[in-house]
Amino acid sequence: MSTAVASKSRVETVPLWVFGASGMLGGELLRLLETHPAFAPTAVSRKITSLADAQPHVRSQVALSNVDDAERALGRALERGPAALALSLPHGESGELFARLRTTLGSRLDNLTVVDLAADFRLADPALYRATYGHAHPCVDELASFAYGLPEFHRARIAASKRTAAAGCFATALQLAVVPAARAGILDEHMPWILHGVTGSSGSGAEPKPGTHHPYRHANLWAYSLDGHRHEAELAQALEPAHAKLHFVAHSGPFARGIHLTCALPLAKSLSTSEAHALYAAAFADEPFVEVVETGVPDLRRVVGSNRAALGLNVRGDVLTVLCTLDNLVKGGAGQALQCLNLMFGFPETWGLPRSGLGVV
Repeated sequence: MSTAVASKSRVETVPLWVFGASGMLGGELLRLLETHPAFAPTAVSRKITSLADAQPHVRSQVALSNVDDAERALGRALERGPAALALSLPHGESGELFARLRTTLGSRLDNLTVVDLAADFRLADPALYRATYGHAHPCVDELASFAYGLPEFHRARIAASKRTAAAGCFATALQLAVVPAARAGILDEHMPWILHGVTGSSGSGAEPKPGTHHPYRHANLWAYSLDGHRHEAELAQALEPAHAKLHFVAHSGPFARGIHLTCALPLAKSLSTSEAHALYAAAFADEPFVEVVETGVPDLRRVVGSNRAALGLNVRGDVLTVLCTLDNLVKGGAGQALQCLNLMFGFPETWGLPRSGLGVV
């Protein structure tokens, strides 16, 4: 398959079925795919009969299919060659669908490349999954077959895999902010690591809820999941075998897109701000979608609409403060999934992914 040119007319296209096209992440993935030179998407949904009604911002000619027709068409496509599947479904439903497809597709599954945007295959331990999400895993024997989809730390495994579970939005910000310092051995595991994140209303999905209703959300701010946010489990998994005392509190902010994370990390040794900056700059030196800001602090305007995460660092006394901003729908969701798909197919990692923020949000 050719990967050297970016003209869609000159690249062999790969059919891609996007299940869950009525949702926030499904719509965002379809938007990003408009500029991708290789993937030819079909939107799949049980809920909608017109993509224009559900995702009016998507202007390209994307085919729409119901679930049953899509599964049959996917089977036929796999008889001809490689195809891709993006599962943008509620937690639990992705695993159930994959289990069903595994049965119906049989040996044709070998031609299928899968990225799951939900949480069903992110946690390797089924007991941890049950404790985090409150139900048994729907496809437990496939957990080991999915790579964890955070390219900055798992690029080689993703590229060698045909199945990837894209990291969660808060989980992405938490790992980018914390893992470099933890791996460098500069943090005190005996003291709490205080993590504070604010997310936009799009993190709650497309279905209207009291907490996302605009008059309630506007000019308002509140904390939730005080007993522990589910994305904390992904950070804990990334830090194993360390036993850090994680204390993450999530907040709902008065904006639609974006995450702003503040981490107060206790230092185990003396460190200057310039040394911390050098450590993170080295950790992400070759990463196309991570920026360690030279001066000032990262804000949402520089990253919203892009697949980029921005990091800022400061040391005061024995505490390292790491700031991280990203777009929860792009680098924390659909963009991350597309980045993983690019890696799995051997395409340039940046295809279809914006690196510039919107500036005005």
